[in-house]
Amino acid sequence: MLKGVNRQVVEIPQPESAYFEKVIFFVKPEFSDISELKIKSSAHELIKNASPPPRGKAAGKRGERLRFYIKFSIAALSGAAVTALGMLIIF
Repeated sequence: MLKGVNRQVVEIPQPESAYFEKVIFFVKPEFSDISELKIKSSAHELIKNASPPPRGKAAGKRGERLRFYIKFSIAALSGAAVTALGMLIIF
């Protein structure tokens, strides 16, 4: 919801893009007198040339979590091995 906005807005409800379901552009006041067709065609061009979203964040968190569990498992196994070795030496 947009409240108190006194600007020309171009809304593209179903753009031809796999990444967006709706795009809203706010037109700069100095370009509000340009034809609506030209502004919409420019908006469609921007959407078409949009790059895919970065994969780094989600994949990075997953990779960090995996590394944590591997390190934790190695530490636990090392501790168990040292304890078992110590028990063999004592008894």
